[in-house]
Amino acid sequence: MIKYALSAALAAILSAAAPAQANTLVVDGTLFRQAGGTTFDVWKINMQTAGNFSVNLAAYEAAQNNVATAGYATADLNGDGELTWLDPDTHWYLDDGSATLSAANHLARCDDIANNCATVSNGTINLASQSQVQGAADGSIHFRRDPAFDISLAAGAYQYVIADYRLTDAEAAAGINSGDTFSQPGGYVDPILDYADYRITFSSDTLNFARSGNTITVSQVPLPGAFWLFGSAVAGCSLRARRKTAAA
Repeated sequence: MIKYALSAALAAILSAAAPAQANTLVVDGTLFRQAGGTTFDVWKINMQTAGNFSVNLAAYEAAQNNVATAGYATADLNGDGELTWLDPDTHWYLDDGSATLSAANHLARCDDIANNCATVSNGTINLASQSQVQGAADGSIHFRRDPAFDISLAAGAYQYVIADYRLTDAEAAAGINSGDTFSQPGGYVDPILDYADYRITFSSDTLNFARSGNTITVSQVPLPGAFWLFGSAVAGCSLRARRKTAAA
């Protein structure tokens, strides 16, 4: 009887203590136009444990490609009072510790939702584009240009690259998106074309995210403190029960 009561109590504690979502990390960044093209950002992902999470990138600060399109709307990502137009091209690489990105380490590409975002599945990475409908149901701004996907990674070191459309392996290795320029929606007056902002949201039910500079460490969600306190209580009850049996 005691065993069943303890099990029920443990389940109640874990249910009350466990959050609906373990963690969400939001990071902002900016890409810049230079003489030779546009820059790209590299986020180092340190997977301390294998696991899966979702990635939602918002960058194209308009809901449509043209101001004359029905449903056109703008959204200021970071509240800076300016609108920019990044058509993001994202890539995953293994991180071998070298200073440059290597084509041999390239794992996956995800550009638009369900477009240039092929499903990849092997022992290292599993990536699948999230479904999306008109109206940015996944929380992104543009219903196609902003990537959103679910990913599973084995434990190890990776690099997540954010670039403007389109970054080739050679350009990634060279460190510049050659000849590229940011393109605004048609009909927009006085567009900002010398830089572009973006925002990435990492989320998971089973993983924690911690950021230090451009490194994001992904780890397992620790059990709540109540679990360990309850475990100590259970151990104490078991010890007392054994002592009573021995005395009898």
